[in-house]
Amino acid sequence: MPVSIYIPTPFRAITESLDRVSVTGNTIKEALESLESKYPRFTDLLYGEDGKILRHINIYINNQEIHTLEGLKTRVSSGDQIAIIPALAGGQK
Repeated sequence: MPVSIYIPTPFRAITESLDRVSVTGNTIKEALESLESKYPRFTDLLYGEDGKILRHINIYINNQEIHTLEGLKTRVSSGDQIAIIPALAGGQK
């Protein structure tokens, strides 16, 4: 089933400047795997050596953080919106 993944600005070089990519899958994990099959460089941006989502990457479905749901096992439905949001650090003192 098609879902849309929002691509943050720092990652758009991988998607040829696309800010949204349509993917398929029944869970967040399957949707991310579909994204990675289209754009293999995403694997290194999303996952650590342990195979888990990097701590500074937050994933949302329909504006709800997946850790408050079932994580990567969270079910998706046609038309759902997934967002990959890298945490930003820095600023002025």
